[in-house]
Amino acid sequence: MRVLATAGHVDHGKSALVRALTGMEPDRHEEERRRGLTLDLGFVWTRLGADGEHLAFVDVPGHERFVATMLAGVGPVPAVLFVVAADQGLRVLS
Repeated sequence: MRVLATAGHVDHGKSALVRALTGMEPDRHEEERRRGLTLDLGFVWTRLGADGEHLAFVDVPGHERFVATMLAGVGPVPAVLFVVAADQGLRVLS
C-alpha cells in the first residue's frame, strides 16, 4: 500500500480533493463536518488501476493551531501532496 498525505492551508480543499478521489469522508468528527475544518487526522483509501493496489491518504489539518497534529500525520508518510487553492495562491505564515 502506498501512502500520501495532503497538506496545505485551511480552506484550500484538501478534504474535498480526497473525498472526490476516494468517495470516502476524511473528516471523522461531526464538528469537523459542521465547521468545514479538519481538526484531526483523517484516513481514507482507494484502489488504483487493474491490479487493485491500494493508495491511502492521510488528510492533515491546515490551520496553524494544529501544526503538531499536521506534523504527526505527515512525518511518517513518504510523500505529501500540497494543496493550494487556485483562486488564492500560496499562503506563507510570517
